[in-house]
Amino acid sequence: MEYQHRILIGGIGDDAHSVGIGLLELGFKDAGFFVKSLGIRNLISSFFDHAPDFDIIMISNKNGHAELYLQDFARLMSQYKLTDDSTKLWYLGGSLAVSESDFQIKKKYLGMGFTNVYPKPVPFTQVLEEIRKDIHRHEIPKRESNYRKNRRRSLVAEKLRVDEITDRQWTREELTTHRKEVLAEWHTGREVMTDTYQNANKQHTLGNILWSNKQAGNKPLFQPRTGVADIEQQITLLQHLEAEGSDVSSVQLDAASRSRMYDKAELGKDLSIERKQSQLNGFPIPVYGVKEVRRLITSLKRPFQLRGGGPDHRFTYEIALAAGITAVEGGCICYCLPYDKLTNPIESLRNWQFIDRLSAFYEEVHDVSINREYFGTLTATLIEPSLAISVNVIQAILTAQQGVKNITVGYAEQGNRAQDIAAIQVMEEQVNAFLQMYGFMDVRVTTVYHQFMAAFPSDYKKAEDLIFNSSITATLAGATKVMVKTAVEAIRIPDRFDNAKAVKLSKQGALTAHHSMVNQEKLKIEKQLIRSEVKQIMDAVMQLSNGSIAKGAIKAIEAGILDIPWSPSIYNKGKVVGVRDIDGAVRFYDFGNLPFDEKTKDFHREKVVIRKNMERDSSIFSLLEKDLSRIWQNDYKTWPLDGTYVY
Repeated sequence: MEYQHRILIGGIGDDAHSVGIGLLELGFKDAGFFVKSLGIRNLISSFFDHAPDFDIIMISNKNGHAELYLQDFARLMSQYKLTDDSTKLWYLGGSLAVSESDFQIKKKYLGMGFTNVYPKPVPFTQVLEEIRKDIHRHEIPKRESNYRKNRRRSLVAEKLRVDEITDRQWTREELTTHRKEVLAEWHTGREVMTDTYQNANKQHTLGNILWSNKQAGNKPLFQPRTGVADIEQQITLLQHLEAEGSDVSSVQLDAASRSRMYDKAELGKDLSIERKQSQLNGFPIPVYGVKEVRRLITSLKRPFQLRGGGPDHRFTYEIALAAGITAVEGGCICYCLPYDKLTNPIESLRNWQFIDRLSAFYEEVHDVSINREYFGTLTATLIEPSLAISVNVIQAILTAQQGVKNITVGYAEQGNRAQDIAAIQVMEEQVNAFLQMYGFMDVRVTTVYHQFMAAFPSDYKKAEDLIFNSSITATLAGATKVMVKTAVEAIRIPDRFDNAKAVKLSKQGALTAHHSMVNQEKLKIEKQLIRSEVKQIMDAVMQLSNGSIAKGAIKAIEAGILDIPWSPSIYNKGKVVGVRDIDGAVRFYDFGNLPFDEKTKDFHREKVVIRKNMERDSSIFSLLEKDLSRIWQNDYKTWPLDGTYVY
């Protein structure tokens, strides 16, 4: 009988990052361990419930909110040791705090009882080596590999009831009924119905400015990411960025609010004000309510957007729209499958139909155009363009069905310039084509390009070079807007000066874009490939739809025709795997159930074989580890990666 050490791994609290957990699961299995993953967003008590069956318990938090969810750890550990005195190794890692030093973090959590603490990402080889040393030091024996008799019941996705889905536009009465229920979710909801709607400049909306900029053929607008817990600090930060040249102001919702854990968000806000440093990784819109959020908006000159990050933002977006925000972001697929473990896609569909209908309601009643943007980055890691584009197409149709006239579709830079330019251009073309096919001739479509969203270079100069060249790619692609990263992404939480410098650097890149050459033949090949793949995916979705794009999308998720790599969702098939080719472009390693013809599959297979041969490496885990770590470890020549990724 085979014996192995057993590892339990999972994310805690409001953290939705799933890629690192997925890679660790693959790596430890490859190294001979038995591994069970709890996925994302677990209570700390869940780890103690499973602990008797495991030797090593690994807890991940990547969004800086570890303190909010580990306050009970020391007490639970003491209780646990009264019933189980066997030696366990407890590890904590990720990006654990938004404002403390690595020394402070390690001291705090080692003091709570953790065996080892990793305040920032480290190479897998280091973690593996240290775990093996700890196993030897503590003389932990292996167990029987046959764990089935003790295995706790795994989460199983319920059957999706597609017959309950409707594409039709919600009536005003249906919206009103649902609003009463949504607004009762937290006490600040009372302000929405009792407050008088105000919008000082209905023409100065983000949607109108994006469209005007696009029509004029101007360079992209540049939008930095921001989000701190203290509203006074948030106002100061955004005013500084406006003065330094940002074109669009925005806040990112904090992770606790994204998960509708408003009590945790309020605790984080209070701790932030007390400590004079943000303890949240974003701005808690629901906690502040309509009047305070309006005060923030009216303190600014630039158009303003709220960026979310979860499958249910109905309450948050009620507060936002009532306060005068005219641009909100997210969608039923892009903020469900990549960001949540348990939410049924049908439930997510209804949530976002509500938000889309509410956005259209504001235009109908208050004559203010609400821009709806989608997070086309998905899990942001090794996402082949056709998946992101197909998701954007489906969400655009669903949004237009609810009456929205202003849509921004999104894509995340992967690192190969020819592929990234092709992706933006084909995405805009295909979204417009499908909207018109469905009869929506008056919807204004713009594009947003996200500078590299995966783990950033830790070398400051390389990070600056990435930002500069990313801006060139976006400009050459004709993107309407760019979401800007900062050169300190891998080092610390960026401050207002970091953000301002990144905006200036991006604008400098845009001004030099006309000097950059693009291989037109490679661009043509990439556009033909992506266009063909999107057609094949959408043809399959429409065949399943029976006239309803919503039903087709849900059936496609269930069938794995829409399958998001690294998704934490129990409803996602999780069979599709992408890796880079020798030029850094993302190709399919495993097609899962994607409905591609053999010609398409052969193209990807050939690219992957060349990569394996060049690297002299046939291990999928090894290839994925390289692809997920090379950038942040600075192990690449130049950005973009065309022609230099494997050398």
